[in-house]
Amino acid sequence: MGFIQLPVSETIVQAAKDLRAERDQRYGNIFEERESDWRWSGEVGELLFNQWAKESFSAPLEWITEDAAGKADFVLDGLSIGMKTVKRQVPIKPGYTAQITAKHAEEPVDYFLFASYEFPKERLWLLGVISRSDFLKKATYYPAGSQVHANYTIRPGHEIFNIEIAKLTPMLDGLRAVIPKNYWNMTAH
Repeated sequence: MGFIQLPVSETIVQAAKDLRAERDQRYGNIFEERESDWRWSGEVGELLFNQWAKESFSAPLEWITEDAAGKADFVLDGLSIGMKTVKRQVPIKPGYTAQITAKHAEEPVDYFLFASYEFPKERLWLLGVISRSDFLKKATYYPAGSQVHANYTIRPGHEIFNIEIAKLTPMLDGLRAVIPKNYWNMTAH
């Protein structure tokens, strides 16, 4: 399905936790949180995508880390990208979905980039990309109390938009569509 797998080191996990703590101190937390939420999983995605991107291509990529609340996570050659990472206990399989907290669906971005952090195996799966407008057309909204699957009931304040990963453009295909060929590292995936 065109996924990219990246190892998640203890150093990355600690950096993600530190970055999440810094962001929570600076911006606060708009969600009711449970210990099992692992909000720092999103930072694992950002850290590893940034690292992989710098190794794979030389297109202008800016990771937005200052005054970041409510903004894109990255700007890639002029295009704004919201990075969305979920944690899972199992590897990605056909039929799985990707999601965005409903409060973030209207972020001012051109594209969403989705990843999955498989924490027992300590690996990140870069899944794919989709324009924000296509995402909103193709995704399903799940209000509080609804069930995404047997083990996932939406909590109040955690409403989501959910999309089948098969509806995403595979990561490399999506990035190659927007990054000129001359920017790519010849050894990139």
